[in-house]
Amino acid sequence: MRIAIDISPLKTGHESRGIGAYTKNLVEEFKSEKWDFDFVFFDGKNYPADVDLVHYPYFDLYFRTLLLRRDKIRIVTIHDVIPLVFPQHYPAGIKGRINFFFQKIALKNVDAVICDSKTSKEDIASKLPVPKSKIHVVYLAASSSFKKIDDQKFLNEVSSKYKLPKKFVLYVGDVNWHKNIENMLKAVKISNIDLVMVGKALVDDKIPQTRAINSLIGKLELNKQIIKTGFIEEDDLAAIYNLAKLTLLPSYYEGFGLPVLESMACGTPAVASNVSSIPEISKDNIFFCDPADPQDIAKKIKEVFGLSPRKLDGLSQKIQKESEKYSWHRVAAETANVYRSVINFRGR
Repeated sequence: MRIAIDISPLKTGHESRGIGAYTKNLVEEFKSEKWDFDFVFFDGKNYPADVDLVHYPYFDLYFRTLLLRRDKIRIVTIHDVIPLVFPQHYPAGIKGRINFFFQKIALKNVDAVICDSKTSKEDIASKLPVPKSKIHVVYLAASSSFKKIDDQKFLNEVSSKYKLPKKFVLYVGDVNWHKNIENMLKAVKISNIDLVMVGKALVDDKIPQTRAINSLIGKLELNKQIIKTGFIEEDDLAAIYNLAKLTLLPSYYEGFGLPVLESMACGTPAVASNVSSIPEISKDNIFFCDPADPQDIAKKIKEVFGLSPRKLDGLSQKIQKESEKYSWHRVAAETANVYRSVINFRGR
């Protein structure tokens, strides 16, 4: 059997975002081992004619990313449907609504959907024309770059390179509404701590949300407590996770919440929302907060800062061990199982 995987997210603006990371890690895993499939990687809509199954590792609600025709077995990965869960914050516009109409038609012709969490599965089944029986949950994993780093010289170099404070909390992500940056910044103000923010969109003043964040930082008088780095390559980012006291992800919604898992792999505690998919990652070793309450977010931050060195070390070892349950080999193996189940079903 020949499997074609669309790698176009590696050559677009998605390259430095979650969809690009997902595609890159999945492709690398399929290339690194022998599988009972032959893999072909293509860029764009014209997949090779001699393949049996096509996997699209992304799905855009408001752009035409999925072909209407069905001449091959087709699988698509839908990471989340956040704009459908919170439509008031993500207006589609006329063109977007038209594209969404055709995307829904195309979805009716797919054989399976892969998603990142049980939360996403429920939302996809309720918001899109896909029956639950066709939706398969495959949890993501942190890249192998994210791990405990003992090289103090390298950590010092990274700290100096980005002018990091001695004690800080870390945010890694985008500027979209569901990330809840407003309440996160209010919690930082209450806690009186330094915040390092990593993400390409955070330094792009052309984006309205970025300008709004900058304005709020000024109103809260946090300019001296905030460092925005822009996009950072994985090795340096892993070092910053190691240097942080904790990672913050108080989102209103996450399809998975990968920064929490990356932080855990580095042995750094996470303060994250008690809603949507994040509790699926770990029920016991995340400091859960109410995303709607900056006081509660601040309370959990202070709780982590108040841990004794012995308790912090014990927690660090525990979360590293728990993060090992998630690997890209497992992601690839479970994805391959979806391929097999669909091929076997069609072969009946």
